[in-house]
Amino acid sequence: MRAPLAHELPLIEFLFELAALPLPNTMVVQSMKDGGMGSLAFGSPFDADRRFGSSPAGCHFRDRDGVIVSAVLHLDEQGAPYEVDVWKVDFSPLLQWPARADLIAGPA
Repeated sequence: MRAPLAHELPLIEFLFELAALPLPNTMVVQSMKDGGMGSLAFGSPFDADRRFGSSPAGCHFRDRDGVIVSAVLHLDEQGAPYEVDVWKVDFSPLLQWPARADLIAGPA
């Protein structure tokens, strides 16, 4: 577990703003095993008591190679941040995290 890295924050902050949710005072994430696409789990992804609840916000952007990347904020059943699911449509690893100006609200 770690604090989000500086290059991850623009995407995380954008999704929280779209969902009209405040950023947690303390945020810890863990990179998920997704083939290098960039998905992040909030808190412990191995907590058996946590379950997916809803997806209040999503956005997309183009990676450095021009491939579209989708990102969705998922909350658990209690409405707490669960994960940011990052999916590059060709399943290749993410080459560059987006700047705030690169993010577009909604699905691609």
